[in-house]
Amino acid sequence: MASYEKLNNELEQMKAKFMALSSEEEEREFRKEMEAFVASKPTEDREVLAKVFIDGATRACEQAEKVYDDTLRAYLDGIYESISWSYVARHYFGKSRSWLSQRINGLKIRNKEVQFTADEKKILLNALLDLSNNIKCTALVIEHL
Repeated sequence: MASYEKLNNELEQMKAKFMALSSEEEEREFRKEMEAFVASKPTEDREVLAKVFIDGATRACEQAEKVYDDTLRAYLDGIYESISWSYVARHYFGKSRSWLSQRINGLKIRNKEVQFTADEKKILLNALLDLSNNIKCTALVIEHL
């Protein structure tokens, strides 16, 4: 039976090859190669390979979330000073400003980086849209005074 590390290295090589593909034809060929690679492994190795794949996919998802959150903070920089984050935290999340700040800035709490959940991201989106609508309506009222 192959070790986790050996199968992980083989899968990383396959991933590197996949990342270099540039056409649908190359993708079809790669799919065949990947199927042959998996089929060539004994059952025990396939089980380990499945774990290696799932672990790698989990890491990739975590990295994607981190990139998204870093990008989110960068986008918020343009409006960060203009918004009362304390109000947003209380009114839309029912939480403290520090709770919201921890998530916006991706701070570590108990050695774990805190991030917005998918539902919390939707709440933040709706909060920003609601605030922008309120500001626009107020501006239109002022315009007609």
